[in-house]
Amino acid sequence: MSNKKATQIPWIFFFAALPFVFTILFSFRAYGDIIQLKNGNTMETKILKEDGQFVTVQAPGGKVKIPAGDIQNIWRGSKEQLVEVRGKEVLFARGAELYSEGRFKEEAEVLEKVVDRGTDNALVYTNLGSAYASLGDRQKAEENFLKALEKDPENDAALSNLARFYYETKRFSQAVEISKRLVRKNPGDRETKQELANAYYAAGDFQRAAETFEGLEPIHEISALNNQAAAYVQLGEFEKAKAILQRIIQTDARFVKPYLNLAEISLRSGDYEAAVFQYNTVLSAEPVNIDAHIGLARVAIARKDFSKAEALFKEILAADPACSEAQYGLAQLFIEQEGFDKAIALYESLLKEDTANLAILNNIGLLYLKMNKPKAALGVYQRLFEINDLYAKGHANAGLAYALANDADNALREWNRALELDPRLEPPLQNKKLLEEVMRGEQSVKKN
Repeated sequence: MSNKKATQIPWIFFFAALPFVFTILFSFRAYGDIIQLKNGNTMETKILKEDGQFVTVQAPGGKVKIPAGDIQNIWRGSKEQLVEVRGKEVLFARGAELYSEGRFKEEAEVLEKVVDRGTDNALVYTNLGSAYASLGDRQKAEENFLKALEKDPENDAALSNLARFYYETKRFSQAVEISKRLVRKNPGDRETKQELANAYYAAGDFQRAAETFEGLEPIHEISALNNQAAAYVQLGEFEKAKAILQRIIQTDARFVKPYLNLAEISLRSGDYEAAVFQYNTVLSAEPVNIDAHIGLARVAIARKDFSKAEALFKEILAADPACSEAQYGLAQLFIEQEGFDKAIALYESLLKEDTANLAILNNIGLLYLKMNKPKAALGVYQRLFEINDLYAKGHANAGLAYALANDADNALREWNRALELDPRLEPPLQNKKLLEEVMRGEQSVKKN
């Protein structure tokens, strides 16, 4: 079995992770009073006039026209400033060289020297953030990406890298917000829109994901088409999804992701035989495809054949003990059997490898609610909010925990926060209305 990274994106969704981009810092602007010629000579002078062909300067013998093609750089400022800037430019160039060689630690050290000398250039901070992201230092990566945007709030490179950083660290709501800013700046950029659609999907906003994919029409890239179909599957719009999936299969029958989506549709529709057939179709092409093996275990769960499901998951984990997808599946099996403590233990084990995974924390909180342990659930949601206070579903479920703990004021506060973050969330809206009616004495308390 393959050893895939932990992910909260369902296997029917395909998204290739993008590298952080090291952006080249351009040299001097084209205006100044120190001129460097292409032959290596430098003159300190006063520029009197510039046009497309010549730069006219003041010389001891009078005015001199220098052909623009003979000029390497022009700098406005003192010689001392030029030396300082040159030093930073050399360091930055060295950072770019180290990045291309994959020497991220050394790159970070070099760029820190640029920062120490003082810089307002957003690209320096962007590339320093990229270096730290490549090193796995999330805190420093985020700090530098945000510093870049502080220097230049509209910088495309900083926005793009921060959006990817939030996506890769599974802070999908934040990835959505940054990607939206990029789309507003570059409404015609197809790649930016596609990344926004991916972020919507990963954040669980399947409606907006589908709408954004629709805005990319006509889509010809099969991975983007498959992602669009996956959004329709999540929305239960199976006929739309099937039409897209058949189109992909006709284009390239070797691409197995559509068969996984078709299997998901069959599984959700209760056609287990068809689901098994489609998963086996994938395995005939890719015998170690982890998603298909897990799919067969999910079919066993749906059929209430829990012993077979457990055997399948354990077979996967025997081949690959680090397979997080199999651990998620096994946790779901325990939940189906009401083995909530076992499921929580599995989730906590997964959190050791992925401490900022909001979906896992939310699942643990929900399990404590199922066990009627609202205080334990609130402890989990507090952990979640310390990582990301913008997770609307977490606030919705925290409201339910407060309600079960008979704390109406805090329940309303959490549901209001959830609706502020995502006005379309139905459960907190319904619970909020119910609780408000109860507090006004209009009806007796009912459990939702």
